[in-house]
Amino acid sequence: MNLPIKNLVMVADYLSAITSLQDVLVKIAAAIGGVIIVYGGIKFALAFQKLDQQGEHQATFTIVAGGVLLGLSGIVSLLGA
Repeated sequence: MNLPIKNLVMVADYLSAITSLQDVLVKIAAAIGGVIIVYGGIKFALAFQKLDQQGEHQATFTIVAGGVLLGLSGIVSLLGA
């Protein structure tokens, strides 16, 4: 299939826009994941200080959720590169 050069340039422009949007979304997700991990760490420290086991479990889940978000953003950025 022979596409004119004009059509190839238009496809490349669309792909560069989608790639830059993907990069921005991955960076935002990584930043949010980092904030969630820090928040979970603070939550865990406060629950540990109060000897609150339920709070410790919830904080652990918060830390894991932040780690998953951070990990998924890393995997998506590696696959997109």
